Amino acid sequence: MPPLKFVAEAKSHLKRHRPSYGIDAPGLVKTFFFIGTGALVVALTAAHAPWLGGVLALALSALTWLVAVYALGMGFYMLYGSLIGKVRERHRLLELVPWTGSETVLDVGCGRGLFLTAAASRVPLGRAVGIDLWLAKDQSGNRLGATLANARAEGVADRVEVLTADARQLPFADDTFDVVVSHWVVHNLDKPSDRLRVLDEMARVLKPGGWLLIADIENHAEYVSRLKALDFIDVRYIVSRFWDQVRALITFRTFRPGTVIGRSHDFKKVSL
Repeated sequence: MPPLKFVAEAKSHLKRHRPSYGIDAPGLVKTFFFIGTGALVVALTAAHAPWLGGVLALALSALTWLVAVYALGMGFYMLYGSLIGKVRERHRLLELVPWTGSETVLDVGCGRGLFLTAAASRVPLGRAVGIDLWLAKDQSGNRLGATLANARAEGVADRVEVLTADARQLPFADDTFDVVVSHWVVHNLDKPSDRLRVLDEMARVLKPGGWLLIADIENHAEYVSRLKALDFIDVRYIVSRFWDQVRALITFRTFRPGTVIGRSHDFKKVSL
């Protein structure tokens, strides 16, 4: 085979088999780009509008430039976070769990498998199960088939299982999993009672002494309080990275990434 043709086929093969974890909140990303582009057009028009007074034109142009820069910046930042940032971040977060390599893991709201495949790579003698309702508004291309494709691309398909299920009523027996993880999922439930129900279900299916890790963008105090009420030990809220604080600042504290981790007591309480 000619060298150039071999290289082209190799690149094509890698592209077909590269994992893809989708765009988070795709509707919001589109909104940022729509607003940013519109503001940019207004800013350019106002700067050269003969029917506006000099001061008014300058003020309108400056204001819309600020809106354009912020909206477009947030749009590109969310794209970066979805395509690159979250893929790198998952490894740092999963290292908080003291893995042995033989755990049975549950990923609640696994989406396209960001945490699921990374957890599966840490349990060569175990298995990883993911559940989701596959809502496209939360993640682009969110479907069961995409998750399985990513598991194959990451080389962990032999120990990954994916199911359609509601996190508020997990289809598993008590004390099934050694580790339960969830990434940016629980906050999507608007009712506090639903969020607490999800935590109760996670605790129910977790074995005594097992680890629970919840990475989310809000409600951290609520999660800490619930885990302590369920007699979890070593409960910690982790938000120490500088960029976590910057992200909270530039989003006016609507996006506050942090992680709650705890270990189920050997004589755990699974409901209140």
